[in-house]
Amino acid sequence: MKRFFIVVVAILLGCSVVSAQQKGDKYFGGMAGIAIQAGDGVGAGFIIQPEFGGFVADKCKLGISAGYAISGGMHTFTLTPNFSYYIRLCDNVYYTPGIEAGLAMAAARGAVAAGVGVGLQLFSMEFRPTKHFGFTANLVSLNFVGMEGSAAINFDLGVNPTVGLKYYF
Repeated sequence: MKRFFIVVVAILLGCSVVSAQQKGDKYFGGMAGIAIQAGDGVGAGFIIQPEFGGFVADKCKLGISAGYAISGGMHTFTLTPNFSYYIRLCDNVYYTPGIEAGLAMAAARGAVAAGVGVGLQLFSMEFRPTKHFGFTANLVSLNFVGMEGSAAINFDLGVNPTVGLKYYF
């Protein structure tokens, strides 16, 4: 529970920095996609993740997202602050590697567990055809998750393709 309050305080402090930015630096959007898992067999699931954030410095984006995923009978809710760095590849196309860390709650077959996780977006791109809209795609991510009551830490290098839309205001 202490971890939850520490993350909430960090998010509130981050939001105050984001709200100090000039108009046009903030965005609202989200992602949807599939999760492909390998382990005791190959499985697939669905992910939806709305997000809000803004640019805190040149090329540096700070945001927060709340996600829901269902895969193999397991329902997962996540709350994750995230950071991305924008590298311009060509006109309106950016490579946006990022990191996220946050809280996770999972429920499967009547059991509920909570934990923390860290994720790296290794191949994430954004295309901004206009000043106010951006289309995003994340193809490969690296995730570490530790759940309460489990002695093991889950490690997943996954092909978790997601696509999204952002509105900049």
